[in-house]
Amino acid sequence: MYELRDGYTRILIEAGLPIKEMQKLSGYSLSGIDACYISHRHNDHCKGYLGLLKMGLDVVFAEDFKKGFCITKNIEVKTFPVPHDVPNYGFMFRSLRDAETMVFITDAFYCPVVFSFSPTIIMIECNYAHDLIGDCNYSDRLYQSHMSLKQCLETLRANDLSKCREIHLLHLSDDHSDEERFVREVQELTGVPTFAAPKKIKI
Repeated sequence: MYELRDGYTRILIEAGLPIKEMQKLSGYSLSGIDACYISHRHNDHCKGYLGLLKMGLDVVFAEDFKKGFCITKNIEVKTFPVPHDVPNYGFMFRSLRDAETMVFITDAFYCPVVFSFSPTIIMIECNYAHDLIGDCNYSDRLYQSHMSLKQCLETLRANDLSKCREIHLLHLSDDHSDEERFVREVQELTGVPTFAAPKKIKI
């Protein structure tokens, strides 16, 4: 669960927690959310959506986009498909007030899109490093459904980051990631201030 604000619009990205926990983390302010956008239908990304609907919130699954974009108040939202083991989409958010842009990618083992613009903010999965997995007997699912540090770096290298002022790394594995290393390597490559998204934070 992530919240995007531009001073006028509040957008929730993902709803992967029980509704009561989402309410608590948001300081019981979910009623002020203008819309919730969900990347795919795995439970850890959409668990709370029925609760949001019961509250009267506008919940949009990316796979249901009809024209490829929506507008929520002052923010234009576009989607693009990213490979996972179910239909999954990344988001591009653009403020209609000041043209700030954010790209959001999670649960994708690579990004097939090279963006035609330089995002202001990038939120991107950086789940694991191959050398940290060791001798664990993993199925191909991990390698074909989640983004490694190497693939994250390649995705960032392929895009124009001249206007990017923040990079946030998402979905770090509990067992096969190194937060300090991942942040350092991304920042060294890009020169952009980089942060690892905390597991829980009060919105």
